[in-house]
Amino acid sequence: MSNAMKVKICGLTRAEDAQRAAALGADFLGFIFVKESPRYRDAEHVAKIVESLGANRPKLVGVFRDEDVSTIRTVASRVPLDFVQLHGTESDEDIRAIGLPAFKTLQVGDALPDTTAHPAAEWLLFDAFSGGGTGKRFDWSLLNLYSRAKPFLLAGGITPDNVAAAISLARPDAIDLASGVESAPGIKDHAKLERLFERINR
Repeated sequence: MSNAMKVKICGLTRAEDAQRAAALGADFLGFIFVKESPRYRDAEHVAKIVESLGANRPKLVGVFRDEDVSTIRTVASRVPLDFVQLHGTESDEDIRAIGLPAFKTLQVGDALPDTTAHPAAEWLLFDAFSGGGTGKRFDWSLLNLYSRAKPFLLAGGITPDNVAAAISLARPDAIDLASGVESAPGIKDHAKLERLFERINR
């Protein structure tokens, strides 16, 4: 496995977890702005975490679901987001209106969904049919059918124990973990984080 595999640690709620993920080499840090999520934190809280990371930090991703464009832009004015991650029914028009590079989430059931419906998204994110952060996984080998027209993140049920299998089956450009490196929702387990990066770098 090469070190080119990018890693996103998502659902961060504490500065010490974000700092540890950054120190271990995370490429993206994800913050949930979906109020129904147990990992939700508001923009003020997230801005303080980001401040604690200093200038040389990973890329910041704000996760939204069917949020209006003006709210997303307001959050992005308080937290210096590099990407938005969209988990709902957002259209290509919405992505363009937000004006930030976007990860568009596609939920995978028994077959691959339409991967061409969001030309404005920079990346696609393939997740299990569950709403994210639940630790459920889909059949990763389905991604062998994806044309790879855009880079993609693989999410859903990845843990330090199965990350090598996930990478070899799906060959993603990045992997995305939340519950797989937690002791409780929003609380990252630093030993699991360390094991994850050790496995990837090996």
